[in-house]
Amino acid sequence: MRTLWAAWALMASGGALADGGAAIPFKQDSAGAAAALPGGALGVLLVSALAIAAVYWIRKRLNLPLPGKDAGRHLRVLQTERLGPRTLLSVVEFAGGRYLIAQSEQGVSCLAQAAGVADDAVPAAAAAPKEAP
Repeated sequence: MRTLWAAWALMASGGALADGGAAIPFKQDSAGAAAALPGGALGVLLVSALAIAAVYWIRKRLNLPLPGKDAGRHLRVLQTERLGPRTLLSVVEFAGGRYLIAQSEQGVSCLAQAAGVADDAVPAAAAAPKEAP
């Protein structure tokens, strides 16, 4: 109600602003409030760096593997070939053995198994048959 009276008084005075009257005061931010922003950003950066360092230290202390490593993986797909539009043939390594897996519309089946196959070729000396005494 007060603002309504103030507006009526301004109109009744014949527009005191046009005659050089005082301008309507607006709230302005002080320079100290604007300077607080960079300090706040620096604080957030500092807290974030401390949090990252704490997580890294805890992972080292508990001997947890870093993400993206193959430390906990037990299954590896070595090779996959597409035989048809809905048929796949895959070589999978699990628990030290390799398995030939077929996947089709009817399901998944293990076609062959090769236990204890190493990634590298077997040396010729180890592959040669031993002579009986």
